[in-house]
Amino acid sequence: MTRAQVVLAACMLLCYGIGYPLALIGHSPTGWLLVTFGGVFLIALGIITVRRIHRSSESSADRQSE
Repeated sequence: MTRAQVVLAACMLLCYGIGYPLALIGHSPTGWLLVTFGGVFLIALGIITVRRIHRSSESSADRQSE
């Protein structure tokens, strides 16, 4: 994993870990805001991961064609 992936995963887990208990148990709007941010971090992590996989598959295809 790259550093960006680690940071995004940590932020996502932190937001979900704090947000869901606040939202579900404490009925706090702040909790739902943290859950929303966790979703944004999850989407960003997915985009970065897919780009990395796509980039590595292109480089391996280039190596095979040589």
